[in-house]
Amino acid sequence: MHGLRRTGGLTWSVRLSIPRDRRADAGEAFGTKSGIKQEVIRSLGTRDKQEAIRRRDKALAVMREDLDAKLVKAGFLPIHGHWQPDWMNEDRLLTEALDARREITATSDRTDGGDNEMGGTDPRRRLIEGMDYFLDERAEQLEEAGKNPSDYVTRFREIALGQSTPIGPLFDRWMRDVESTIRQQTARGHRLAFRLFGEFLAFQDGDACPSQDPETLIASTSVESVTKRRIGEFPEWLAQRKGLCAKTIQSRISPLKTFWDWLERKGYSETNPWLGATTGLKRRAEVEEKQDREREYTEAELIALLQANPDAHRRWGYGAAIFDLIRLGLLTGARQNELASLTRDRIQPPETEGALPMIVVTSEVAKTRNSRRRIPLHPLAQKIIRDRLEALEDHSGDAPLFPECPPGGPDRKRSWTLSKRFTTFRRDVLGKVSDGQLDYHSFRRCFITNMENAQRKGVSACSELIRDHLVGHKPQSLAGSTYATKDFGGDAYSAAIMGMVEKGLPEGVLKALEATQNDRPSYPWV
Repeated sequence: MHGLRRTGGLTWSVRLSIPRDRRADAGEAFGTKSGIKQEVIRSLGTRDKQEAIRRRDKALAVMREDLDAKLVKAGFLPIHGHWQPDWMNEDRLLTEALDARREITATSDRTDGGDNEMGGTDPRRRLIEGMDYFLDERAEQLEEAGKNPSDYVTRFREIALGQSTPIGPLFDRWMRDVESTIRQQTARGHRLAFRLFGEFLAFQDGDACPSQDPETLIASTSVESVTKRRIGEFPEWLAQRKGLCAKTIQSRISPLKTFWDWLERKGYSETNPWLGATTGLKRRAEVEEKQDREREYTEAELIALLQANPDAHRRWGYGAAIFDLIRLGLLTGARQNELASLTRDRIQPPETEGALPMIVVTSEVAKTRNSRRRIPLHPLAQKIIRDRLEALEDHSGDAPLFPECPPGGPDRKRSWTLSKRFTTFRRDVLGKVSDGQLDYHSFRRCFITNMENAQRKGVSACSELIRDHLVGHKPQSLAGSTYATKDFGGDAYSAAIMGMVEKGLPEGVLKALEATQNDRPSYPWV
C-alpha cells in the first residue's frame, strides 16, 4: 500500500514524497506561498483497492515526469539529478547487447523435438524469447524511474539481433585502449580523422552544410553501414573538398583502418572496408614530394641564419633561444623539442679524459624507443650550454635550460611556441620561398649530410652505424639493429662529432659559427 492514501470520499489517491533537500526547489517551481512543497498528491479515480494498486506505478511515473519538467523549467535539476540505472549507460547497454548477440549467434537454430502440445522449438528462438522477457523487466524499471523505455528496448534488440552496432561507444573504448601508448597529438589526429569521416557521411547524404555535429553523426552511425562502396569516394573527397595532399590523406585514413582492425579482433565487424583504401596514394605522395620536397639548408642559407640577429626585427623573448638552438641543432642533430626540453641533470660530464660532455635524450622527450641516446657536445656547443647553466638561478636537477620556452600544445612540449617563432625568423631571413622546403628539422638533415661528407673524407668514426645512434634512428642493417652493441661509448661518439665538424661541415659555415660565438642576444630571464 506504499504511496497510496484514501480521501474522505473513499477514493484512492497516490502520493509522491519529495526529498527533504529538494522541497525548497519544488516549492519555488510550483509557486507555493510557503516556498516549500513536501509532496504531490493525485487522485487515481477509483475506490477499488486492487485497481488502485494497479494504477499506482503508472501514475507515479507521470507525476515524476511532471515534477521534473517543472523543476527544469524553473532552472533546477530533475528530482533525482541526472541519475539513471547503471545498466542504461551507453557503454553498458552496448556491452550487454553485444554479449547477447554473441550468445545468440553461438546458439543452435535447429529445431528440437519439443512436446506434444507446443511442437518443436529451436534453442536460439527460446534464447531470444528469454531476452524479450528480460527487456520487459527493464522496461518496467524504466517506467518506474520516469524514463521512456522504448528507445532502450529498441536499441538493445537491434544490437543483440545484429541489426545495428553504433560506432560511438566502440570508438571511445578503442581510444581508451590506445591512448596510453600514443601521444596526445596523435590522439587528436585520430579524433580529427573520425570528424572528417562524419563530415563526409553528411556530404554523401546531401547535407553540404551539416546541421548535425560530425562527431555526433559518426558516433550514431552503425558499423554495418560502413561498406567499401560507401567509403570509396572518401580519399577523393579529402583531396578535392578539403584540399589535402596525398601524405595527409594517408594519415587520416590510417586511424580508421586501425580502428576497424580492432573491431575485427573484438568480433564487431566481419571485414575491414578500409583495406585498399589508400591504394595509389603512396605513389601520388612521392610525386608531390618531388615537386615540393623538404631538404637540408645550403651553405649560403646556413651562413645567413647564423649571421642574422633573431632580435633584429621582432622581440618576443625568444631571440636567445633561436640563436642557441640553430647552433645546437647543427652540431648535435637533435630534434627541436629534445633540445628545448634539456634540463640541468641531462648534461653528462665526460666519461674519459679525451671524451666530450654529452646531452642525454631520455624517454620523456624521445620520439621513439631508438631516440633515447647520448650526444657529445662539440666545444662550440659546450659554450652555449655552459653560458645557459651559469645564467640559471634554479640549481635543481630538473631546472630547464630554456626557461623562456613554456610547455604548450596537447603534449606540453617546450618546442610548441618556439617552432612558430622560428618559422617567422626563417621567413624574415630566407623569405617565404623557403616554406615547404626548410624547417628546423632541416638542421638534422644537415647533420646527417655532414656526417656522410666526413666519412667520405676519411673520418672512419662517422660510420653509418654511429650516425644512426647519434640521430636516434634504428640501424637499417640486420647486424646493426640486432647484433651490434646499443652503446659504443663516449669516446666513439666524441670522435664522430669532432670529425663531422672538422671534415664534414662546410668551411664557410664553420667560420660563421666561430665568428658569431659571442653575438648571442641576452637571456630574457637574467
